[in-house]
This record gives sequence, C-alpha cells and structure tokens, in this order.
Amino acid sequence: MHARPGEDYGIMWGYAMVRENAEPVYYDEAESQLSHWNYSGRYLINPNNGLYYRSNSRTNLGNVYPDWFGGVTNSLRFKDLTASFTVDFRKGGVMYSITDWFGAYAGVLEKTAAINENGVNIREPVAEGGGIKLEGVYGIVNSDGTVTLTDASGNPVSEAVTNETFVNAQTYFKDYWGKNEISTFDASYVKLREVAIGYDFRNIDFLERLGVRGATLSFIGRNLFIFYKDTPDIDPETGMGAGNYVGVETNAIPTSRSLGFDLKLNF
Repeated sequence: MHARPGEDYGIMWGYAMVRENAEPVYYDEAESQLSHWNYSGRYLINPNNGLYYRSNSRTNLGNVYPDWFGGVTNSLRFKDLTASFTVDFRKGGVMYSITDWFGAYAGVLEKTAAINENGVNIREPVAEGGGIKLEGVYGIVNSDGTVTLTDASGNPVSEAVTNETFVNAQTYFKDYWGKNEISTFDASYVKLREVAIGYDFRNIDFLERLGVRGATLSFIGRNLFIFYKDTPDIDPETGMGAGNYVGVETNAIPTSRSLGFDLKLNF
C-alpha cells in the first residue's frame, strides 16, 4: 500500500502479469521519469516455455476499498411466529489472497489437479496429454518494458497468435511465486448474514406459576451462506484488515457458520 501525492489512498501495488498492450506511466508531467508500465489486453505467453511474464516493476493492481457496501434487513410476523433475515453486500475493491498464491505453489488447491481440454489430469506429463495450456498470445518483453508479439517460434508478427503450448503443471504453479496479480481478486460479495425464527409462548400454566408471563424461543443462524463471491477457496471478508495491511488475506482460518437458540423470558 502506497500513499502517493495526487492519488487515492488504498491502491495495492504489486507485480502484474504482462499483457499484449503496454502503456508507460511517468512520475512527472514532462514524462522524463518512468514509474511503471500499465499492461492491458490478453496475457502475454513466453514462446520459449509457455508461461506468463511478470512485470519488472510494481504496478497498480486496484483499490482495496469498495465502491459501496450495504445490507438489507427484513422481519415478518404471523400471530406468534416471527422471522427475520439480513443480507449484506459489498461492491468493488480488490484483495490479495496468500491462500491462493501459496496453495497453488504448494499444489494443495483443487485447481492444481484439474482436468484439461484433452480430458487428462493436468498433473500428467505433457507428452501423455497432461499439462496446462494458458490463455493468452505469444510475445516477448523487451528490456525497456515494451512488448513484441511473436509466433510460437519466437518470430515477430504483426497479428497476435493465440497460445497453443502446454506446460507442465508443477512448473506452472511453481511459477506463481512473485506474480501478485494472479492471486488478486475482486472482493465483492453478497451474503446471507443472519436468519432468526422465533415463537412466542403465552399463557403456559407452569411458567405463570414461576412468575413468567411469556417466553420467546428463537433459532438463530449467522454467516449462513455466500450467494456471490469472486475469491476462490476463501471468504472475501477474511481479507479485511487495518492500516497498510488492509486487503491482504494471509492464510486465514476459514470462517464458519454459527447456529444457536435464544430464549427470552418476560416476568
């Protein structure tokens, strides 16, 4: 997290994936001091090994703070039965998942044993139909940060050539190391935060003899369901922090549902 003059606070700076289009960003209006390159378009694939490129300098990966957030609470009552629910939502913002980064590198996530387009587990050798074919186009990154499109043999071309090279899965996931953008996700979510269902008990003889005029027994469930999220394997709220560490999830313990009962007695 950087606090740069003239820029919004909350921007996450990290190493990006190089893409087919490169635009320089300068520190000064005279454009004499290069800050970094902004890359857009399709991912650039190294024709020599079929892997992604990493940017040479940190770049803007997005702002960790949401565009907006809110919630909806509704309650219903029918005679002595009550029900209520709360839905929370967050739109926008990014978060960096170390669970995804290190889990992929270590080979413990489900996606590290997926089935490829050949119908073969990606962990099998490329020669036997395994491996991963990454989405993108062939090209090379020049020493000054610019991009040159190539064919599969590394020869310069004027029209982008789609990647057709399969790469060993272990090689690809080990190459996750240091590529921050690949584990940066949209932190938007829609959650069923709470549901409560209760019943009011009235005119119960043994309770009245104890001086209890009424009782309400409720079932309460919290953090019950995530309707939408874009963060694989983790709850997007686990990345909420404070200070310059906000927006980073660091192998957090998974969140859990809580189910319980609430009893209220009226004397």
